Formats: sequence, structure tokens, C-alpha cells
Amino acid sequence: MADHLTFHPMVQATFGYKEKSADPSQLKKVLENHLSQFAGSGVWLPELKVYLLTSRVVYTRPGTSWPTMSFLRGRIFDEQWRHLENYTVEWYGKKTTFPLFFDIPTIWWEDGSFFGPEDPRIILKEDVQGVEPIIVFNMIMNVTGNPRTMWIFKPFSHLLTPLTIQGEERKLVEKNWAPFFYRSSPTNSNLKPSEYLHFIYSFNPLQVLKCRVENGSCEWFYKQNIPDFLSLPHPNPNGEMRGGTNLVPIPISGGPSLQLYVGFPRTHVSFCKSGPTYRPELVLLSGVDSSFHIAYASLATDFGNAVLDQNELDNPCTTGGYLIPSSILRWDLATRKDIMTLSFSVADNSTRIIRLSGMLRFVHSLPYMAKSSKYILRGDRPLQTLPWSVVGREALLCSLESAANSSRKDSIEMEMEELRIKLQSLDAEKMTLH
Repeated sequence: MADHLTFHPMVQATFGYKEKSADPSQLKKVLENHLSQFAGSGVWLPELKVYLLTSRVVYTRPGTSWPTMSFLRGRIFDEQWRHLENYTVEWYGKKTTFPLFFDIPTIWWEDGSFFGPEDPRIILKEDVQGVEPIIVFNMIMNVTGNPRTMWIFKPFSHLLTPLTIQGEERKLVEKNWAPFFYRSSPTNSNLKPSEYLHFIYSFNPLQVLKCRVENGSCEWFYKQNIPDFLSLPHPNPNGEMRGGTNLVPIPISGGPSLQLYVGFPRTHVSFCKSGPTYRPELVLLSGVDSSFHIAYASLATDFGNAVLDQNELDNPCTTGGYLIPSSILRWDLATRKDIMTLSFSVADNSTRIIRLSGMLRFVHSLPYMAKSSKYILRGDRPLQTLPWSVVGREALLCSLESAANSSRKDSIEMEMEELRIKLQSLDAEKMTLH
């Protein structure tokens, strides 16, 4: 990676080099110790039969611990996850050869930090031929105030577009939007490229944005509004649920209006003294026309040894604290396989891939599935009514509460272990005195 970044002006400036006088080999050797790669998000490209994986490469200037600048790296893997060198994608006359660092114009200034694209997420509309994947990320914008803005980027046509919520002043920070493709009307074809990309903007309250892919113009598509008197009391979770993976559609037979999606957001809770804990949850999103609610939310999970090693599992407040779901790369339902491929960012320094079997069977086993189909077939619209939103929010809050309880338990156990070690040290000192 250092080969490609040696002569970036930010790197040159922070090392005190000038491009003409720099020794590339010396700079490359030093630079390698200041680069890390994580937040791998990918998608299966069925027409090419390969995975496209995009990840965040972070450069940290010497003498600091904060990211100075992030770069977006793209790689291609075959179905067995073998890396393919010099793989070329031709897209309407443009050729893109992988691996590469995407050329994304980025504002920066000396002594600054957190420049460049962060938290990439990639999504592809399924079952549509000749459609280009879309990469979503956040990045500082070169306008007054330098707000952190959401962007979409097309990796083959190299088109970069900022997302703007119409009728509102741009916030100082926008991030953690969870993307999905939604059919706004039952009459809209699901077999052609979508003009719009939808996002879960927030989970509580549940809010959904609709953004035009061509120009990045966004408008509010749904805003949940639940009266306070319908809210049950919950202890302070010291955190919230945020966007994690993209959401993918669930095959159902409940009428053309009902659409269901599965995704893995993540909770961010702060009970450990060493910093926040991130954990994924399985969430089902239900939509009819322009109304949405949470249909299911699981407990927080770490997937055991499938993702984290034993040291990370044993130290959930430190080395195992950051487990962030990045993408649903593929959901293979052909020939009854029912295998979902997920990517995770662990400890902000690595990307790990797992396969889950039986996801569709699990989803269809939920009581909600039978009830929702029954109501749709009956011609009612209960999904647009208040009770579904109330129950859905309670499911989400219980999921968040489970993550908080887990973090609280981990924190107590870690503190007890620290106390035990200190007491042992005191006993050892007493032994030496006698």
C-alpha cells in the first residue's frame, strides 16, 4: 500500500519531504509503519462472479494517534476469496484495474486530521443486469465550515456525488446512514436500475431518507412519530443503535405492497472505562408504501469464535471492544443454500469475513412473518398504524438494552479482575516483608 501513497502531498507534507527531493525507498519504509487497513465492505458481482471489496486505509502522521487521512482502496476476490491481481473491469469504455486506490478529491490542510473518505459501505441492486455498485461514505466537504457529509461514489464510472437533504441547512456531521433499495410503488419495476437510494437515517426515532442517485438530492421519506405516553421506561443504555451494514430484501409472498429487509446495525454503548463497545444486532425492517417500522431486533451478539479470537472474546472492553458490521456481501439462496456472507471490522485494524447458514429459515420462522402476511392478504394496512411502530420501537430499545447490559457486565468483570490482580500484588508485598 505504501507504494501508492508515497507521493501523496499530505504524506509528503507531514514527513517534511518535497516531491523532487524525497527518497522513495526511505519514505516507503517509514510510511508502512503509519498505515492501517480496516472497515472492509464488499459486494458480490454476479455478472463477473467476483467480490468487490472496498476498505478504508488510514494514514496517521508520526507523533499522533488520530487518523490524519483516509483513502479508499478497492480489491477483487474470486468466489473462494483468492485475491485477484491486475483484474480489469471495463464499464462503458472505461477500464478500471484492481487493486487500486480510488481517486477521490479530498480537502486537507497541515496539522489537521480525519480527512478523506471514512466508513465505506457498498451496495448493489440485486437481479438487475448491467447495474453499477454504489459506495457510500462520509467525508469532510470543501465548503464553509467544512462539514462532514455523506457521499456516493460509483467505482467503475468514477462519479462522486455529495448527498444533500433538501430544505435543511447542512449539519456539521452526517454519518452512519444505512443504505437499501426500496420499491416506492408496487407498480415500479424491480428489474431495472433504481433512480433512488434509500437510507435509514436513524433507528430511534425511525427515519428514512430517499436520495436521487444522479444528483444526490435527498428528501424525507418517512419520519416516525410516537407519542411520549406510549413509551415504556427503559434504563439509560449509555449509547444508541447506529447504521452498520446495508439492508437486503427478504423473499416473501405477502402481496406486492409488503417489503421486508434484513440488516445488521451496531450498538455503541459506553460502560467500559477504556472506551465504547460496539456490537452487531440482527434487525428486520418492514415497509408498506411510505411507512416503515422495526419488525424484529435481536440481542447484541459477537458470533463467538466465528469472528473474534479467544483473546478478543476474553477482553471485550479492550482488544475485543470494536466489532462493527460492515456489509452483507451476498445472500446465496440458489439451490436452497441459504448462505449469507458478512464482513466485520475488528478493533479498527482488520476485516473479517463469515458465512451464516439458515438466515432465510430463521426469518420465516418468526411469528411476525405469518401475521404480517395474513394482514396483507386480508387487505388491511396495519403496518401503517401506530401499534406496529410502538412495538417495533420497544423491540429496538430492548435490543439496545441487552447490549448495554452486556457491556455493563463486561465492565464489572474487568474491574473485578483488575482488583484481584492488585490484591495479589499486595499479598506478594506482604510476603516479602515477613
